[in-house]
Amino acid sequence: MGRASAGKAVVAMSGGVDSSLAAALMAEQGWRVLGVTLKLLPRLETGFGCCGSPADIEDARRVSESLGIAHYTLDLADLFEDRVIRPFVDAYLSSRTPNPCVECNRSLKFGALLALAEAWGAECLATGHYARVLGGRLYKARDALKDQSYFLYSLTSRELSRVRFPVGDLTKSQVREKARALGLRTADKPESQEICFVPRRDYRAFIASRAGTLLPGPIKDASGRGLGRHSGLAFYTVGQRKGLGLSGGRPRYVVRLEPQTNTLVVGDARETLVPSFVAAGVSWTSGRPPEDLRAQVRIRHRHPPAWASLSLPGEGRVSVRFEEPQPAVTCGQAAVFYSGDEVLGGGTIAEREEA
Repeated sequence: MGRASAGKAVVAMSGGVDSSLAAALMAEQGWRVLGVTLKLLPRLETGFGCCGSPADIEDARRVSESLGIAHYTLDLADLFEDRVIRPFVDAYLSSRTPNPCVECNRSLKFGALLALAEAWGAECLATGHYARVLGGRLYKARDALKDQSYFLYSLTSRELSRVRFPVGDLTKSQVREKARALGLRTADKPESQEICFVPRRDYRAFIASRAGTLLPGPIKDASGRGLGRHSGLAFYTVGQRKGLGLSGGRPRYVVRLEPQTNTLVVGDARETLVPSFVAAGVSWTSGRPPEDLRAQVRIRHRHPPAWASLSLPGEGRVSVRFEEPQPAVTCGQAAVFYSGDEVLGGGTIAEREEA
């Protein structure tokens, strides 16, 4: 890629290696780079690599210093609480399983931060996400194991024209190799798979700390036979196998949650299969639905895309029918539509058809 003509670029710097190299690559291309680290938690006992812990802010500052670029810390803790943390808790209390990274990207990184970049007169916002923008369209990253396009489905042509993903054509090993060659202090920094605001990966304790005491109830199979007691529906998600507290026999999975009766229904793996669902709040990266309403659909980040037909029952809603029923379709999760490597759009799973 050729050098840019000294335009201004804001780079979101989490303090990790990916965003550090993104800043370095943008500077190499001739951009006048402003590094920005988001402080998203008022108290920083967590902050696993993206919420602005003191150590991460310091790493981002020191990398910026070594690259000769300006660095700023932006406090968006109130917005993060309002748009990400509170809806995360509310979703679990409503028997849905949220995806906080999708909303963080939508509201903060490519919402508030992109708006700030534009207000500062920057031509673009760059991040360390593993994804690619080609011809104004969103594609999976070159490194399939690190691909983050699933979390970016809400980007439309307006945002895609203003964002850059400098590491999207690299593998993780290449990112670290380049970072080492540049002497970046984050080159070998471990990465976290945590939800950044949930201490010790214990989302149950986090929900309990926000919601207080939850009501226990029965665990039953599909025939209504009692099998045990659950400790609160908010502590379970469709497809879950571990932590059910059921002894003996064949493996059992959460099939559905019934908040009306406070019942947790479990069954075998076959009973988790779902033939169709409805997604709400759907957006399309091109701004309109594709002409071919057959797509590969991913219902979780690590879920292999499954072929399905799409229909449009109403504004912002899409009915999805799989060619083969899929396991553990979970209300609250993102459903993302692909055509090969291209992201067509996506939405939130709102209703599902029971097999």
